[in-house]
Amino acid sequence: MSPTAQPQELDDTANAVLPVLYSSTDDEVGIWREVLASKKTNTNQGSTVIVLGDNRCGKSSLLARLDKSDRTVKPKSLLGYRVLHVQNDARDASYAYQLGTAGANLNPSELLQIPVWSLDSNESCASLLKYALPATPSEVIFILSASIENPNLIHSLKRWANVCTEQAQKHFSKEDLKAGRNQQERMWQEYVDPVQSQMSTSVVGNFADEHSLLPLDQGTLTENCGVTFMVVITKSDLGKEFTDSQFAKINIQLRKLCLSLGATLIFTSTKESKNIQLLQKYIVHRSFGTAFTSAAQVIERESIFVPAGWDGEKKIDIIRESIPDADSALEPTRDKLRPVAKEQLIEAEEDQAFLKRLADTLQTATTSSGPKQRTMQEEPADKDSPLANFFSNLLKDKPNKPNAPATSTQPMDSAATQAQLDRLLKSAQSSKAQPPRDSDA
Repeated sequence: MSPTAQPQELDDTANAVLPVLYSSTDDEVGIWREVLASKKTNTNQGSTVIVLGDNRCGKSSLLARLDKSDRTVKPKSLLGYRVLHVQNDARDASYAYQLGTAGANLNPSELLQIPVWSLDSNESCASLLKYALPATPSEVIFILSASIENPNLIHSLKRWANVCTEQAQKHFSKEDLKAGRNQQERMWQEYVDPVQSQMSTSVVGNFADEHSLLPLDQGTLTENCGVTFMVVITKSDLGKEFTDSQFAKINIQLRKLCLSLGATLIFTSTKESKNIQLLQKYIVHRSFGTAFTSAAQVIERESIFVPAGWDGEKKIDIIRESIPDADSALEPTRDKLRPVAKEQLIEAEEDQAFLKRLADTLQTATTSSGPKQRTMQEEPADKDSPLANFFSNLLKDKPNKPNAPATSTQPMDSAATQAQLDRLLKSAQSSKAQPPRDSDA
């Protein structure tokens, strides 16, 4: 039987954590949805946000900063759940971005809550998204997160975008996806640059007339199936380690990907608190349709913000003109890639096996060394013979006299050496032949 966690009590003013979904049935999940829906609160629930990304991409740190959670250690789950509580100041009209269909009528005293789900970094858990997806595609926001230090961040974002598209096509009907696609196209067509909208009220125009809307630019929303995408690049403080050419290539390819998905691009840094509040306000804007007038920012590396509807191929071509190989592979994206420390598992060896291996090593070392060669000649058996004494005297080093001048020793002539040997042999034979003499009395 598959384990399931016991539910925790849901507090209206605190984060809610649903049980970890390993293999829960649809009936169990339906019961939990009914329990959550039966809670009577003075809150408005926005769109469902689903965060996806690879391992160590900074998802947990980003979500902790968004919901201002004090808990540093949270239980790891395959499909985590929390609630993003929105402060009233996040809905102030001074931040805004203008859409023809934006401007939800919300009471300032009402508390806004946004359900946030986070999927594990393993793609095999993608089937669990069916428990997090809402009823219609227009009520879901997929946040694709990737770290800027990942040299394969484009490939990672495309892979997770394909996962979201596949699960959305399985969960929603074709009619709902088509309606969501039309809504995404209309949002791009109705976008007005906030700087222009503040200069003149006539810029907005009459968005009720669909004939006045311009067609989409080439390459826009080509990979969008009818859902909302947001691309969040984490650890943007590391962007200063890139060269200008490397960062320009990353910027171009990210913006091209976001253009095809119809996604918003935003760079964040939890270490330096870059764009965290901006991301929260933009999520509220896309969830409730509130006004949002923060302009795009493409100059500062650590705070890039490209809202959906602002970008286009012509704007991207401005950067591409200075980068000849802008569409080439990003590797290597940094001069010095940070090595990922991996713990090596060391298994203890059995005692007897270790001792046997040690004995074999010692035996091999002894055999390879061999017997020591003798450096000195063996002495003859008969130490008293004249020949032995002669050769022994030759081997001995005679000390040089201190006052005598150093002279070079000349080698002895072979004839003289032979004559000396003959004399020694004759003297030895004559001494043996003569009997010992007795002293006269």
